[in-house]
Amino acid sequence: MLLFLLVLTFSLSEVWSIAFEPYNLRTQSLYEPLGIDAKIPLLSWRLQSSKIIRDTSQVAYQIRAAHHEKDLDINPLWNSGKISSDSTMIAWGGPMLRSRERILWQVRLWDNDGKTSGWSEIASFEMGLLDVHDWDPAVWIENKDYATGNTSLPYFVKRFRISSAVSSARLWIIGLGQFVATVNGQAVTNSVLNPGYFDWNKTIEYSTYNVTATLKDGDNVLGVALGKGIYRAEKPLGGRYYKFLTTPHPMKLIAQLQLNYTNGSYQYIVSDSSWLTTVTGPLLESSWYGGEEYDARKELLGWDTPTYNHSTWKMADISSIPNPNAIYRARESPAIQSVEEIIAISVTDQGNGTYIFDFGVNHAGWPKISMRGARGTTVTMRPAELLNSNGTINQVTEGTPIYDRYTFSGKGIETYVPTFRYHGFRYLQVENLTYVPQVNDFKSYTLRINNDVTGTFNSSIEILNSIHRIVNRAVQSNMFSVFTDCPHREKLGWLEETHLVFPAIERFFDVQAHGRSVVRRIAEAQLSNGMVPTTAPEYPIFSGAFRDEPNWGNSIILLPLYLYQSYGERALLEEFYSNMVSWVDYLTSKAENNIVSYGLGDWYAIDQSTPVGVTGTYGYWLSANGLAKIANALNKTDDAQKYSDLASQISSAFHRTYFNGTAHTYATGSQAADVFALEMGAVPITEQQNVIQHLINDIRQRRNHTSAGEVSLPSWFRMLSFYGHDDVIYDFLSRTDSPSYGYAIIHGATSLTEDWDGPAPARGQSLSSQNHFMFGAVDEWLMRSLAGIQQAANSIDYRVLNIKPAIVGNISHVEVTYRTTRGWIETQWNRVGAAFTLKAILPYGSIANVYVPGTNATSDYGTLIQIRTREAVTVFKIGSGSYTFKSIIGVNTKRN
Repeated sequence: MLLFLLVLTFSLSEVWSIAFEPYNLRTQSLYEPLGIDAKIPLLSWRLQSSKIIRDTSQVAYQIRAAHHEKDLDINPLWNSGKISSDSTMIAWGGPMLRSRERILWQVRLWDNDGKTSGWSEIASFEMGLLDVHDWDPAVWIENKDYATGNTSLPYFVKRFRISSAVSSARLWIIGLGQFVATVNGQAVTNSVLNPGYFDWNKTIEYSTYNVTATLKDGDNVLGVALGKGIYRAEKPLGGRYYKFLTTPHPMKLIAQLQLNYTNGSYQYIVSDSSWLTTVTGPLLESSWYGGEEYDARKELLGWDTPTYNHSTWKMADISSIPNPNAIYRARESPAIQSVEEIIAISVTDQGNGTYIFDFGVNHAGWPKISMRGARGTTVTMRPAELLNSNGTINQVTEGTPIYDRYTFSGKGIETYVPTFRYHGFRYLQVENLTYVPQVNDFKSYTLRINNDVTGTFNSSIEILNSIHRIVNRAVQSNMFSVFTDCPHREKLGWLEETHLVFPAIERFFDVQAHGRSVVRRIAEAQLSNGMVPTTAPEYPIFSGAFRDEPNWGNSIILLPLYLYQSYGERALLEEFYSNMVSWVDYLTSKAENNIVSYGLGDWYAIDQSTPVGVTGTYGYWLSANGLAKIANALNKTDDAQKYSDLASQISSAFHRTYFNGTAHTYATGSQAADVFALEMGAVPITEQQNVIQHLINDIRQRRNHTSAGEVSLPSWFRMLSFYGHDDVIYDFLSRTDSPSYGYAIIHGATSLTEDWDGPAPARGQSLSSQNHFMFGAVDEWLMRSLAGIQQAANSIDYRVLNIKPAIVGNISHVEVTYRTTRGWIETQWNRVGAAFTLKAILPYGSIANVYVPGTNATSDYGTLIQIRTREAVTVFKIGSGSYTFKSIIGVNTKRN
């Protein structure tokens, strides 16, 4: 018997001693989401261990799901059984899901040695309201007494009583333009600026909150305050700045609170005419662009608590549905939250009660201000990116005037935090203070969609680190419900930046769920003729090329494609395939002999000579080529061939139309034209090196500067790197004269700027936005080329990589981390004299070819594939694990 137990114990330990465990379980790429409406949600996980074991991978999984924890083992709602797969994202395979249904689920894994993990920790998700009638009998309500300039914004309350123990409670709510909801004075969420952007004629986005902990026995109050957001775009008070105007829409809400009692019964509290409302509160203005107006003398202290006397409030007015044809849809992306507190670094006295607070960095968010003043005294707060020569703020780059105004109640220290707007700013000018403030009286909070940070970069060259920092800051400053172009003047979802810079963004942030939501906004904006407008949602309707542009509209294809390549998001390709076909059909209808000759050109280019037909045709090719890849991924063989042929025809037409055989260049000889031709495959093999040399010659003649604009810059990085000229890129990035990233940095830029010169125009141009991420493609090069982390051709979800660092210039050290859906990838390389060391860590389930530059290459592990003597590169093949490679390199080693 003892022998049997010993053998059994040994056998079980062998079975269970797997190298990794599943963790970080998510549904629809979100943690423990409430109120999702994907009828077949995606379940995903990552693998973890204290030390990554070499050459190990997941080969199978098993998922089980139930309504209750006790049923997971004995009576699951769904048990997938053991499924052979290395995928870490699986579509729900259980029964059809219903509104409000809560699902618990777990996963366990098998590795390539046949060992099994334990069951993961339990994750959960809840379904939202899948049918519009699930909202019944809730109705839309408003306060028709609201009058701009004469009343406050509306406040609503619903009193209710609880006389039995509550097991759980959920609030589903929509507030237009924006809302803040509380229960008994406690916010139902730490997210802000709800809801996000959407076209309320097509989609109305709702939010779901767990409010169980906010309830108490006896009397309770559900409170909702409404703001304008971008929904009510009317002329703001006080002559404030606005981007556009529309017919003012009434602010309104619809809500449903479900109380589930421990005795099995439940109760609904819904929005109807029994709610109470007032427009006598302190918030007098909440312009999305221009700022807020707050009069603390009118504060309704405790208005959302049971002890408040609501006797003077009126009954709510029943309102109309914003659009009867609109679909109610759950929020798909993470919420907007405060992700960083910034303390002012200095305060400057400008005289006459005016003080300038410097927060040290240009960012998007809102200030938290602690002040004192006599009752009725009003202070004005003006945000700005720049200062005038006399030290006062300069709002020329962001729209003017933008300001918040606060009137004191006179009750000691008063703290003000805005509610329904955000600004892009570094400086805050505070006017009419009657005392000398302290620097720590003013703080600011960075706001953005709370996407996980998934990448880091550091090098021995400070200018490269600074470039990464300003790009990262600009990306964060525009990471709201859509990717905006700037956090002040426009706040619109201009689409070209979304796809042009996406390969850089996804290396430093997890934007899977966020990107999914953005794709939906793009599809909703598409016109019936297939045209995709330049902004989504399309709030102001522009005209001409500012509405219809090939390199803006092709985001309907490129963003889903990039999400598929990076995260394995195949469902998006299926859902929006017809939209993509319509877009390519639209471009085809605009083309003449496969040349598209309209658009905005290479926006903000140094060299303005590139013909519009060059950029337009490139956008057409990107769309056709991208659609061919998508059709192939969906096994649409005929379509894949059709669009591949179309892409080839476009590139051939481009060559015929624009090639200059004498000068070995295209069109006007601009850098943009050359890199487009190379990327499109338009350049014959016999001319490729000639065209590359023409490109390099132009860069050298410009003292190592690019002449690229927004559209061509990503191709500029990709093509120079592809053809082995990362040294040319590094020479540009090292520049600190105009035009360059470095020039903007040495002149004070703390976020990426709209124009190459940033705060100090040097080429006769006027000041532009100081917080734009459109030139952010450099961040992709830093990780993909300099650090060497590349996804191999035809690989999806980072299953197969090439680790191929570029050793250029005087760089002695580069270190990056990058979290894919499979786990963390790390590379670190150092060189001391001729001695080169490369360290690499691969997550479970990934393999890589490692290209070690130099000669006499060695590895502590890994399979030697080949030695390329002419190129001075040795290639090793590795699986999961940590590895070290060493070699001897020359002083000017270039990657080939």
